[in-house]
Amino acid sequence: MNIYPINTYIPNETSQIRFTSCTRIYSTKNIKMDIFSGSKVRTTSSPFRNDQDWNFLFEHILWSFLNKRKVNIYSLGCSDGSEPYTYAMFLKSKTPETYYKKFTPIIACDIDPEMIKIAKSGKINLYKDDIDNMKIYLKHIDQYIKKVGAPIKIKNNVSFNENAYEIDPEIRKMVQFKKSDILTELKNINDEGNTVVNIRNVFPYLNSTYIDKVLETLAEKLKSGSIFVFGAYDHRVPNFRKRLHDLGFYSPVMNCNFVQKK
Repeated sequence: MNIYPINTYIPNETSQIRFTSCTRIYSTKNIKMDIFSGSKVRTTSSPFRNDQDWNFLFEHILWSFLNKRKVNIYSLGCSDGSEPYTYAMFLKSKTPETYYKKFTPIIACDIDPEMIKIAKSGKINLYKDDIDNMKIYLKHIDQYIKKVGAPIKIKNNVSFNENAYEIDPEIRKMVQFKKSDILTELKNINDEGNTVVNIRNVFPYLNSTYIDKVLETLAEKLKSGSIFVFGAYDHRVPNFRKRLHDLGFYSPVMNCNFVQKK
């Protein structure tokens, strides 16, 4: 098993987020659920988004679940599939197939049908910065993505100078996409201390009632040892980290953008 050493840089809420691929502004009125905090939201997604030290996170995940026969990974609010594909690419590049298979299938959902359709297509829009960022973590990036030309058309996408890339079929097989909302998927989790839940840079778009339900359900469903991964943008929610600690989570390292259930 090839596990990278822990990186000395641990991102926190002051880390800069570069808005690159799949940055879009759209009306929440198209979503028939009362979960958003405003009538319009600006969202962005990209593989290995740089508000997380992925080497550190994945080393912690691998060691935490080293003796587990099965590990569940949920990527909720997955947008175009960038983050579940991040998990799949990292696992495939750093561990043998006999080991990484226990992390699959990675379950990914989004409430936006357009995003799920794009994620299922196996193609993704990437900007030069996205490619450079991926190269930090993947030695042979051409094994995981292949440039195929003009960008995928996405409604209200405000990114520019992108190209479309095709995800390697083996990576695609590692992820299952579905249209669903975060709370519904959390309620269906059956955890035995062997779960990673990834909900990143989504919470500021949600109304306070829905945030409360999500965090409370997360704390209720996850057992000791399971991991919740969030993003730097989520710190815009008042007392976000304190609320997690009050609900029974702890930070393995100060200021890291993930917590573990006590």
